[in-house]
Amino acid sequence: MRDTLFPFQETALAELHEKINKAHLMWSERDPQVISFSAPTGSGKTIIMTTLFEEILYGSADNIGEPDSVFVWLSDSPELNEQTRLKIESKSDKIRVRDLVTIDSNFSAEYFEGGRIYFLNTQKLGSDKLLTTKSDIRQYTIWETLTNTAKRNPKQFYVVIDEAHRGTYTSVQAENKAQSIMQKFIKGSEEDGLCIMPLVIGVTATPPKDLTT
Repeated sequence: MRDTLFPFQETALAELHEKINKAHLMWSERDPQVISFSAPTGSGKTIIMTTLFEEILYGSADNIGEPDSVFVWLSDSPELNEQTRLKIESKSDKIRVRDLVTIDSNFSAEYFEGGRIYFLNTQKLGSDKLLTTKSDIRQYTIWETLTNTAKRNPKQFYVVIDEAHRGTYTSVQAENKAQSIMQKFIKGSEEDGLCIMPLVIGVTATPPKDLTT
């Protein structure tokens, strides 16, 4: 990291590692794990998550690196994803720019590549969207890519659902649609061929508070 974490950020990071370690111990195909990371707006959630990614991939004094780990960052907003991608790029001195991958409508792969952070938004996952259907140029749907990666190495696959945007929807219908798609990652979707994701980290914002206390 190019920045030094504040003590409260170090504490949040340590708690995340502890939750992930416990989740991995408890994991089974029928018992997926969902953990939450809630912090006030302005507390540096993305910086904390960036440090978490670095330490999972490259190791730290307390953790052995797993360079083949894969992260999918899911939100309902391409703009939010781009802001997050750029912040990770600017704050990390270990994660390479080419390993921050925005999934667009041309994406097609049997598996996600290890060592990368992928950015995906719910707007690309509707039933009428290109990513969710096969074609002459798409051998695998995005659901198949997710399932294949989850089953190949479940303990090195992390889905981050960014819900910090809650309350900013333009309509109740839009919010319900986004939440319905996000629930598929937690519960699976037999209709889409999506298995339950082995570990989901929910990132949410809480009302701001005095971070100096």
